[in-house]
Amino acid sequence: MRRNPGLFWCTWGILCLLGTSLFAQFQTGLENFLNNSSLKNAVVGITIRDCSDGKELLNYQGQLSLRPASVAKLLPSAWALEKKGADFCYETRVFYSGGIRGQAIAGDVVIVPSGDPTPDSRYFPDSRFIRKLVSVLQEKQIHTIKGRILIQTEKEVNIPGSWLWEDISNYYGALCHDFNYRDNTYNLNFTTGAAGTPARLLSVEPEVPGIRFQNQVKAAVAGGDNAWIFGGPYSEVFYVKGTLPAHQAFFQVKGAMQQPENCFIKELTVRLAEAGIKIEGQNPEYPEREELYVYTSPCLEKIVFHTNKSSVNLFAEALGRLMAPLHYENAVKKWLAEQGIDTLGVILKDACGLSPQNAIPAETITHLLYVQRNNAAWVHSLPVAGRDGNLNVYLRHHPDLKGKLCAKTGSFSGVRCLAGYLTTASGKRLAFTLLVNNYTCPVSILYEAVGTFLSDWVKYK
Repeated sequence: MRRNPGLFWCTWGILCLLGTSLFAQFQTGLENFLNNSSLKNAVVGITIRDCSDGKELLNYQGQLSLRPASVAKLLPSAWALEKKGADFCYETRVFYSGGIRGQAIAGDVVIVPSGDPTPDSRYFPDSRFIRKLVSVLQEKQIHTIKGRILIQTEKEVNIPGSWLWEDISNYYGALCHDFNYRDNTYNLNFTTGAAGTPARLLSVEPEVPGIRFQNQVKAAVAGGDNAWIFGGPYSEVFYVKGTLPAHQAFFQVKGAMQQPENCFIKELTVRLAEAGIKIEGQNPEYPEREELYVYTSPCLEKIVFHTNKSSVNLFAEALGRLMAPLHYENAVKKWLAEQGIDTLGVILKDACGLSPQNAIPAETITHLLYVQRNNAAWVHSLPVAGRDGNLNVYLRHHPDLKGKLCAKTGSFSGVRCLAGYLTTASGKRLAFTLLVNNYTCPVSILYEAVGTFLSDWVKYK
């Protein structure tokens, strides 16, 4: 046996104890997966539990702390649902000062945020904070705001120290702020010509006040979006580098808003002007405030649904902040320990899994899946093979997984992870985690190997 023979033979022995037929059925599948020559440089952790009684059916290097990528989203999403409830909603309150005199607000309009990640999110097309706020002002027949539009934020912008420089200004690196808007994302709209020529930046949507974009993108013969945005929350110049496909009349590159409150105020000002409402921008001192409007987010169940189905980093970070505004790692480990789950080896630098310094043992994740197996809203948030596209890569050679594989994916360079539930042909439900780190083979080969391994377990009785 090639890799760590002691651990493999220990696993083999465990399988033997479960019965000769079970051993014969699955030891070959595990051995074939581990001996796949394309994975010889990878580090693997696999654990499987029977959801009917919690019995551990397989543990291969399940104690190793491996990078989970987006599988880490399982923790804050389950925690939030359990403690806050599926019906929990964020509330963003809007106040005005100075009273209403005639058709004018004498003072400021002040927005007090709650960390809600959903205002004007593309995942919630009916939750339009700007539209509703403009509508409320129109209903009150307001024509003038004497003061300013203010957003009351107290916290500084804190980027997790382990996030990579090439990630933090691109859309998947959108930070969670006190106030969030449009998924904290903007679009750079390009057009490209022949390969090797500069791409032309047509527009920025929405406008990002105070930021100048230095475009260094070129057209390339082949490939998709290989353009990267470099900048930070206190930068005034963002550099856009890399390549885009040649001869594209229109191509979008998505970036992360570093100061979403500024983008919101800019766009709100435009919308108010279109509605005939003027902002004079005076600085009147009216300490008393009255409530104008309360924006209520979609319920937590729906936020968690998109957190895991669409793997939205911003939503996962918001859930982490909701549950633990400070010291997320310590707080989530305490919650896990309360459920009897071993936290030794758990290292968490963020809630979404973007940090390459995160590490979780496979056995910890599988134990969580077993404990939370009846958390219906959480289980419903996991992608399903054949229904959600991000799992279809495992169906190409193994159609028997359709409808039977329900799992959260996690991936970045050299990392592919999968954790969730597998329903066997006999109707048994298994909780499993499969973490692969540092693979060097084409990802298609890895998908096929994982699909073969899981397909074998569908036959489990």
